[in-house]
Amino acid sequence: MDDFCLHETTKAQLWPVLKELVASGKRYRVSIKEWHDKRSVSQNALLWKWNGEIAGQLVKAGKGTFTGEQLHEYLKEIYCPAKAITVMGETRYVKSTKLLETGEMRLYLDQLNTWARQRGIRLTIPARCEYQQLRTQQGA
Repeated sequence: MDDFCLHETTKAQLWPVLKELVASGKRYRVSIKEWHDKRSVSQNALLWKWNGEIAGQLVKAGKGTFTGEQLHEYLKEIYCPAKAITVMGETRYVKSTKLLETGEMRLYLDQLNTWARQRGIRLTIPARCEYQQLRTQQGA
């Protein structure tokens, strides 16, 4: 089991999982931390919309030839926080928007929006998207 959201509504599901793990005879490390949802589909869709818009506007302005995917890799290196992943007991720190929580993704999108505005690029923020709703709730 990689992830389990422990909550009043899920507590009955935890014991059978723990019993199965203990019955395996293996030892396990257990840590508990507050749950935060991963980035949302809406946030991801907006990120890729913006990558395309930024790349398109920069190419049109004669700033080079590149794709939204290439721009994504470039901006991720600048603004995406590194996250620890452990494989076969070895931990590496990687920059991946897939690993961001919703709050971290909101900050990342804010940074991209600021980066674009500083270069005269105006990004589309759909009125009904989650990003705009969060901005409105937080008075941004």
